[in-house]
Amino acid sequence: LRGFDMFFIFLPDPVPCIVFTALVAFGLGDTAFAAQFEHCSWNGLRFYDCIFPLFLFISGVTFPFSYAAQVARGATTAQVVRKILKRAFLLVLFGSMLWTVIDGTLEKNLLSFEWNTFRVWSVIGRIGIAWGVAALFYVFFGRKARIAIVAAILVGMWMLMRFAVAPGAPEGVNPLVNRQWMWANWVDVNFLTTAHRGEGGVVTITMVATAMFGNFAGEILLGVDDRCRCTKVVRLLLFAALLTVVGLLMAFAFGDWSLPVNKPVWTSSFALVAGGISAALLALFYWIVDVKGWRRWGFFFKVIGMNAITIYILMRTVFNWDFESNYFFGGIAGFFPPTVGAFIT
Repeated sequence: LRGFDMFFIFLPDPVPCIVFTALVAFGLGDTAFAAQFEHCSWNGLRFYDCIFPLFLFISGVTFPFSYAAQVARGATTAQVVRKILKRAFLLVLFGSMLWTVIDGTLEKNLLSFEWNTFRVWSVIGRIGIAWGVAALFYVFFGRKARIAIVAAILVGMWMLMRFAVAPGAPEGVNPLVNRQWMWANWVDVNFLTTAHRGEGGVVTITMVATAMFGNFAGEILLGVDDRCRCTKVVRLLLFAALLTVVGLLMAFAFGDWSLPVNKPVWTSSFALVAGGISAALLALFYWIVDVKGWRRWGFFFKVIGMNAITIYILMRTVFNWDFESNYFFGGIAGFFPPTVGAFIT
């Protein structure tokens, strides 16, 4: 499943993904289906909006297995915590090594020493922080306490995103409609970034909930004897339904208090709905691979999934060449529409 997820994101911009490129090649780039492979600009949800949270969710799924293995080997709590902190730090460091183009603006990496264009909150870095906090919660708190923690995160961020506004905002303004008055973006721009733009620093708090959803799903997979694999599928589907229904209620059932499903600021409703979709996909892949035993088709995705971070970084550093790709494939690419040509190179 992680390889399937990475399949849609390991290619660098401007190509959203291989499926979208294929649609463009057949003249279907303007269809509603093709739109699913582009992000919503603000409120709403498309397939491509679920790719990032799915990766974070899966990182949460794996930790209960990792923790159980470490405990079985006799690792102490201090040793487990050191490993969590080390991994989180390395992910933040790897994220700081990448250059990123956002809205046409190049944000450089740590090695450039150009702090006015340095992106603090990278994708990999936020995964490291959110995964690390969720893993620490898993080590130090029982299930009931973690349910209370994730509920507090979701409700707290709901109130923050819906009602907290930046200084000078007009009275009664809805920050999710007039986004320039959103308090979280104001904090990002003024205190948490060097590029003075909303990069997702505050909303990393909600991302912790997404990783914790993965922890709960991992516990479901660990909690039943292997002879009852179909029971695991059912429990995962029930978990997926619970998250999705609660997220949709939060998005639509509270009138002016409702919190739209919104990926750019990772609203609580988005975390819930995306978590539900992730849990449903986990159930589907678990049923196909572990219950039915249909595995041979997945080798390609397995290779990507086992080397996900490596592939992500290499595609944006070592393999992100221009001269070589244009030298060998620039002529061929010129016969195709720009999006398809970019995919070829």
